[in-house]
Parts: sequence; C-alpha cells; structure tokens
Amino acid sequence: MGHTRSVRRPRFSSDARKAVMFVKFLLCSGLAAAVNLAAGYLFYGVLGFNGTLGYPVSVALAFVMGMGVSFILNRAYTYDPSGRHPKEELRDFFFVSVFGLALTTMMARLFLSGLKWLAVGQWGLPVALEVAAHVMAVGLTAFYSFFAHRHVSFRSARAESNSPFA
Repeated sequence: MGHTRSVRRPRFSSDARKAVMFVKFLLCSGLAAAVNLAAGYLFYGVLGFNGTLGYPVSVALAFVMGMGVSFILNRAYTYDPSGRHPKEELRDFFFVSVFGLALTTMMARLFLSGLKWLAVGQWGLPVALEVAAHVMAVGLTAFYSFFAHRHVSFRSARAESNSPFA
C-alpha cells in the first residue's frame, strides 16, 4: 500500500514542465545548502566543535541537516507524488545524495588541479581557485542530483512495479 500525496500541479508542455521542475529543484536545494552552511558554522564557528575530530563531525552533521531540508522541500514542491512509502524515498534520497557528495568532492579536486595548471600560465581568476573549483563541481553535480532524485528517489511506484528488477 503506497502513500500518496494529492498535490495539484499546473499543466505545462513536457519541456516547460521539466524546466519549471529544475528551477524548483535549484531553489529548494539552494535553501538546503544554506541550511547546511549555517548549521556547519553554528557547530564549528559558534559552538566550538572544531579541531581534528570536531570539524569533520560538524560538517557531517550539517550535511545531514541540509539533506533533510532538501528531501522535505523537494518532495513537497519539486517532484510529483511517487506513490511509494516516504521511508523508501528517504532511503533512496540518502544514497543518491551521498553519491552526489562523493561526485562533487572528486570533481572539485580535479577542477582544482586543472585550474592550478591554468593559473601557472598566468590565467587569473577573480576568486580563489578552490572556490571556483567548488562552484564548478556543485554546478555539474546539480544536474546529476536532479535526474537521479527524479528517476531513483522519487520514481513512481507504477514504474517500479513494471521494472524487471522489482
């Protein structure tokens, strides 16, 4: 028995609907990122959970808080009701998000290496190389996250029942 939410969605063409959905995703996920950053600063900057163990724990707790906000907002405003149990959606959302975190980290390191190589050739950037690499990685990961959450975290129960893997 699936849990359904009855939310009335406006009718758009397929392409316009996807564009609106992506904008909603960016807004909801942007707010979640702000929660992540604010919570992290609260833990390590205000409450003093820093140092060798405290800082990574602060960042991890902030990531979980931001992910929770992202799940709640995107489930409510971005994606259509799936008909799946919320616990199943949350489990899948967690795994998609953790993979996205690994992907972002990996790409940021690669972009930073590339930008450092470019900087040697006198290519100046108006921001720190680390910031530029991070922004590039987050931007690319946003596309992965949008599609992965759409097709994995919030896939419809109907699509799941038609799958040979169900």
